[in-house]
Amino acid sequence: MIEDSEGMDTVHEIKKLGFLGCGNMGGAILEGILDHGELTPEEILVVERSEERTSYWRDKGVSVSKHPKALQMASTLILGVKPQIFDQAAIDLGTLERSCTVVSIMAGIDSTRISAALGEKARVVRTMPNTPCTIGMGISAIARGHNATESDMALASKIMSTVGRIIEIDEASMHAVTATSGSGPAYLFLMAESWIEASIASGLSREVAELLVVETIRGSAELLHRERDAITLRKNVTSKGGTTHAGIESLEENGLRESLVQALEAARQRGVELGSEISS
Repeated sequence: MIEDSEGMDTVHEIKKLGFLGCGNMGGAILEGILDHGELTPEEILVVERSEERTSYWRDKGVSVSKHPKALQMASTLILGVKPQIFDQAAIDLGTLERSCTVVSIMAGIDSTRISAALGEKARVVRTMPNTPCTIGMGISAIARGHNATESDMALASKIMSTVGRIIEIDEASMHAVTATSGSGPAYLFLMAESWIEASIASGLSREVAELLVVETIRGSAELLHRERDAITLRKNVTSKGGTTHAGIESLEENGLRESLVQALEAARQRGVELGSEISS
């Protein structure tokens, strides 16, 4: 079971885990925690203003409030609001009154900024999950932030491992991680979208094109997951003078690699800008 990282007794008024915002990603994490039996619904409080999500979580036995100050009694807090509204959400929550492990899934906002907003009793761990967390197959990078202890890191790791794999990084690498794995699924989805359209243009029906592309990505991803060597796998399927070789040459000539470099840099830089805009 997930326990408070400082080992404090949990009385009936105190929720072990609180969510400030519980959208798609926060909801996936909450589902993972419940599915793994780490906490019971009665030990969790969600602050959420969406009526649809409020009804959903209440039906599962989770307490829901519209008032951020209700989270003052949580032993562990997950920040799941959009970074653009964090400043106001932090004001609504107020300075934390008790020592608390704060796990942020927000892009762009560093742990020092979070601590400044919530006070010195916030022990901040930053994490960057990605969309596959919604099916328990995500990858989450975790970074020790302001005031965080090893026990806070262990707690955050236990939470995030309910929705996939985890990797520990330095907080300074978080913008690069966000650009790589946080935004990464969208790059793949765009590639799949373009691939399907190109297949249709080649004469296939949409139904056939979608099946072929999706299953090719699925099988290739599993091969890569097992072998961990993208270069060798590509070379093994690319016979010189063959059809794959012709296709690969076209991708190279049309700047696929450079496009990816530029895409990751644009996403990384946007993360930097986002943090600066919010801090200013």
